[in-house]
Amino acid sequence: MSVVAGRIRRVERPTDTLAAQAAALAQRVAELAWAGEAASLAEVADGLTDAALIECLERVGSLSNLVDAIGSRLAGVFTARSARDGEEPLAKRLGSRSAPLAVAAVAHVSTGTATGWCQIGDQLRLRRSLTGELLPEPHPVTAAALETGSIGADAASLILDTLGTVADQADPERLTAWEEFLVGEALTESSTGLRQACRALIAHADPDGIQPREEELRAKAGVRILTRRDGITRYLIDADPESDGWLRTALDARTAPRREVRSTDQDVPSDTALEDSRTLGQKRLDALVGIARDSLTHDPGEVSGTAVTMLVTITHDALVTGIGAATIDGIDQPISAATARRLACHARILPVVLGGDSQPLDLGQSRRLFSQAQRYAMTIRDRGCIWPGCHEPPGRCEAAHLTAWHQSPGLPHGPTDLSNGVLLCRFHHRRLDNDGWTIRFIDRTPHLIPPPWVDPTGTPRPAGRHTLAA
Repeated sequence: MSVVAGRIRRVERPTDTLAAQAAALAQRVAELAWAGEAASLAEVADGLTDAALIECLERVGSLSNLVDAIGSRLAGVFTARSARDGEEPLAKRLGSRSAPLAVAAVAHVSTGTATGWCQIGDQLRLRRSLTGELLPEPHPVTAAALETGSIGADAASLILDTLGTVADQADPERLTAWEEFLVGEALTESSTGLRQACRALIAHADPDGIQPREEELRAKAGVRILTRRDGITRYLIDADPESDGWLRTALDARTAPRREVRSTDQDVPSDTALEDSRTLGQKRLDALVGIARDSLTHDPGEVSGTAVTMLVTITHDALVTGIGAATIDGIDQPISAATARRLACHARILPVVLGGDSQPLDLGQSRRLFSQAQRYAMTIRDRGCIWPGCHEPPGRCEAAHLTAWHQSPGLPHGPTDLSNGVLLCRFHHRRLDNDGWTIRFIDRTPHLIPPPWVDPTGTPRPAGRHTLAA
């Protein structure tokens, strides 16, 4: 008996273990409720000590794993009785096209859960010889770990799929050793660690098969674009390892937290200007959009003979008042007038201003405002995003107008001098436009003017990156 197998001994039937642990958990919860005089489960959970909370979660996790074990065994038999080559497939008799769909309907679980149970149960199902004798269990260590509540269906499925992949690369003795290794990883590592161990084992077992598997992954990779009813567009990216490396590195380069010393003194009031409430997902989206914007900015203007230009259409009234909607050519969901104003400042974007009769009043030029030379001058002066606490470099910044181009005489051609522009990253450019902040140069230094809801006095706050000369 190996070390791993020795740690997993099936003393009782899993159904008995499940019943005993369920009764113990119910009794424990009842004791806690009685001790705290709580009337509901929500009140019981809210009143638990840290130790009691951890204890109950451990019991619930074990119960969940035991349910997976029993569900998998039952679903495995259900799958066998639903085989299409049978005389009367069980799933078909219930009106279902497949065993997982029938199990999901009968057990009132999700199709994903039912599918996992059926796959695990089918792989662990007992086999008989032609004479009716029981054959040895195909994966006894995995079965033991599952039926004692040590692992759940997700870990068991990952282990069994991996063993199926490497089955042709080893003799039974080595395959058993690999199974014990993976179960040991499942007992000590997180799901991520187990997944990494499975990938490493596949590469170790069949090093010559890495390239063919890589080609298979490339064939499965791609991007799907789905538009939801609420106007959100969802990009589903299935990336092969090489593509994932490029994407992850590029996103990490723009979203990785910087090692900065921050004050933890609770008496020091937080500065609203420095707050970044974006989630990691929102930061990654901003980073991806920034990468796309940089690509269009540096494109010479032609891709396969087609000009790279974004058309933003807005009415004259919405442009002037900032109230109303605009549209991006090819995108069904409208955008706000404020967003259209900001987009109209960028290279490779043409603002189309419409009059009351929907006739174009003006078709701007993609590079009409800040020239490349002026951006170079801003780079030398600002050295990146001027917002306090932001470290985005010049290449990831936008040239933002202090006096918006739509507010200037001679619409849409506004002042293009350096005193009317600063470098801001995409996130802080939005804050400037939408949160009521303004920027003013005082003694050649940019200052943030907070909105009244942040500082009623409107006291200017120094911005920019200070230099020794300054």
